[in-house]
Amino acid sequence: MEQKETFGKYILEKRKAAGLSQKALASQLFVSESAVSKWERGLSYPDITLVTSLCEILHISEHELLTASDDMHQREIEEQSRGYLRVIRVYSWITYLCYAAALISVFIWGLATGNGLATFFVVLASLLLIFSFVNVPVLVKRKKLHAVFWCAYGSLILLLAVCRLANVEAEYEHWFPMALTGVSLGLLSAFLPVLLHTSALTHPILRHKGLICMAVDTGLIWLLVLFGNLFAGTLNNGNTKGAILSGILFTAIAWGIFVLFRYTRLSVLLCVFITAEVCGILTLLGNSIMEAALEGVSFQLPTIRLAVWESDYVNQNLGLLIMICAGVLTVITLVRDIQKVLQAKEKSV
Repeated sequence: MEQKETFGKYILEKRKAAGLSQKALASQLFVSESAVSKWERGLSYPDITLVTSLCEILHISEHELLTASDDMHQREIEEQSRGYLRVIRVYSWITYLCYAAALISVFIWGLATGNGLATFFVVLASLLLIFSFVNVPVLVKRKKLHAVFWCAYGSLILLLAVCRLANVEAEYEHWFPMALTGVSLGLLSAFLPVLLHTSALTHPILRHKGLICMAVDTGLIWLLVLFGNLFAGTLNNGNTKGAILSGILFTAIAWGIFVLFRYTRLSVLLCVFITAEVCGILTLLGNSIMEAALEGVSFQLPTIRLAVWESDYVNQNLGLLIMICAGVLTVITLVRDIQKVLQAKEKSV
């Protein structure tokens, strides 16, 4: 009985706080006025189907209604949330006003000085880039990283395009394709793995995220090589063949290491030592390979002098030592892994 009286007093208190009469509350809940009177006098409880509507009308939570007491901790959290949302709204409006002031100022300045609208569009693209980092995280509720990245990426491409159009008579007129490819390579090589990992897409090809990243990076690197040959005059210097051959070599090595780690069943330690062996070979023979490819000279084995560690012999000596150490460790690890496999087979038999 005491619980019903406490509940009734709480309903009465909240009804008055909401500025409602018993008749008004009853009409909103589609019940009789006498039913509300019985609740408040502690004679009965509301029907369970009325709980949600009653809480909405009295501006209380279901927990508060069931316990007949104010949940001060929850109310404090809600008040802090409302305060945070007010701060966010004010912050957003301030940034919008700053954007508008900057654009209007630059627009008027361009017309007044006769410089046209080139500067205006450069500033507009720059502000869109800032907007991507400052405002997009506030506006987007889900997949914030995806939204920020693609907005920033698109804004950066727009900024490069606007700068290119604003400088049509630039001395080096082919910088835009290389800049676009370089920016894409830098951003996608860093963020594409994260974007694929957090993507909600379920296409079967997304099971091979590493393969996708390697393919994208390889394509962009080769675009840079192509643009470098086309626009830097390498074709006229006769070095294109050498650049392509060296590019194919190092691309093949990178893909070989990727396949070694990702698609073979070798132990991680063995893969590490094999990679170290490849790095030792490259350190030893890299300069000779590059000279033969780019300068058109015949390939010559490097001179090794372990007693001399001057600049002319550092790479060769270091490469040989890495090859020896990595080769020994590779053989030891391979033998150990084979023994483990044989022992496992014996146990299974």
